[in-house]
Amino acid sequence: MRRTPAQEIVDFLRFSSAEGHCLVGLRDFRQGDWKHALRWLDDAGLAFYFLRKVKDTKATDEVPTWVMSRLEQSFAANRQRVGEMAHRFDSLNKKFNETGVRYVVLKGLSLIPGFCPDARLRHQGDFDYLVDEPSLPMAQRVVVEAGYSPKPTLSRRESIFLTPGTGSASRSPEQYSAQSPHAVELHLDILDGDLLPGMPSVFSVNRARTHQWNGLVFPVLPDEDAFLLQVLHACSHLFTYWIRMSWLFEIGFFLNQRASDPSLWNRIEQRVGDNLMLREFVVVITELVAKLFAAPIPSLVGVWGQGIRPATRVWIENYAMHCAFCDVPPYELWLLPKAKLVLFLHQQYQGACIQKHSARSRLIKFPRLSRMASSLRDKPSLVLSAGWWKRQLFIRRGLFHALSGLRYLCEIPRWRRLNRASMRSASLDV
Repeated sequence: MRRTPAQEIVDFLRFSSAEGHCLVGLRDFRQGDWKHALRWLDDAGLAFYFLRKVKDTKATDEVPTWVMSRLEQSFAANRQRVGEMAHRFDSLNKKFNETGVRYVVLKGLSLIPGFCPDARLRHQGDFDYLVDEPSLPMAQRVVVEAGYSPKPTLSRRESIFLTPGTGSASRSPEQYSAQSPHAVELHLDILDGDLLPGMPSVFSVNRARTHQWNGLVFPVLPDEDAFLLQVLHACSHLFTYWIRMSWLFEIGFFLNQRASDPSLWNRIEQRVGDNLMLREFVVVITELVAKLFAAPIPSLVGVWGQGIRPATRVWIENYAMHCAFCDVPPYELWLLPKAKLVLFLHQQYQGACIQKHSARSRLIKFPRLSRMASSLRDKPSLVLSAGWWKRQLFIRRGLFHALSGLRYLCEIPRWRRLNRASMRSASLDV
């Protein structure tokens, strides 16, 4: 079976790969493949990582001139965007400091250089902050006074604010424009209790350390917490049927730099403690990253991997790669998409008494409906806006949930068969 452009690009970006081998797939790309690849690179957040790897490996002759031109133009635009957003970011941080807001910066520029060597290689669409609860009202006031508008949200644990923009937020070269809109998100808690049931909060502003980037100084989580946050962030998006490939690549970059750092992994082991769910999430994401990008697996994670529950091992070996390559659900429709096969994994971390009910509700759940209802409640005039309805992609989203749900149901017999085979194999090894 012919591999997709996305699969070939991921192979090309592997951290340990012979140069000649990683170029083979690119040489076979046709014009249609390159068009698909450009769109996927934008969605996956890998456009500039790919551009840099092409240059570093002197593979520019393998990429059409028009593709290189498009990537270079987008990179130039993103470089300007990074500068503009850094200015806004610094201004917000200074206001937080002046007003006594207690916060730490999450993701974004806090990932430089631990998870990404250069901020210009990332497309950043928002500023994320973890804020302690007493500071939240003042933090909200600072953000509004900076020109951001509140966005309706169903969660009391987060506040989202948007800035007007003339560009596109995603799926086009316009997303890299300095004028493209971005958001500010204030979080009281990072974890989603519905997606990660029973997971205690492990992150706190009390563990802040000072980070410097390009002359800016701001509080961030320590390295061990930053890694665990990236793991949980990846898991939460995986459980909502789509994960941005760049998040996995950046975890791979971190592992490639720090897998042999005993002090770091001792601290991670202490932070995880006896939290078996968190331990297994680290194994799932680390092994998935290793499969995709040939990143090294730290010895501690290797030990943890030997003790994970059998069904999780079955999912990693048979379904993880399929779910990692799923396209953005609202936009890409395939016959029986595989995105909801992640439910087999999600079910392993829910209480036995609610597992069946939860799986059934996730199958038929259409989460966009709740957000649409909230928006209409706050602004009833939207019901008359043709543009708003068009942006909801209601029919395409509905088809995605129906078709991917059917694929899940069709896969149940194979899932059960694989688990029975795994149990038989384990009993023979005893």
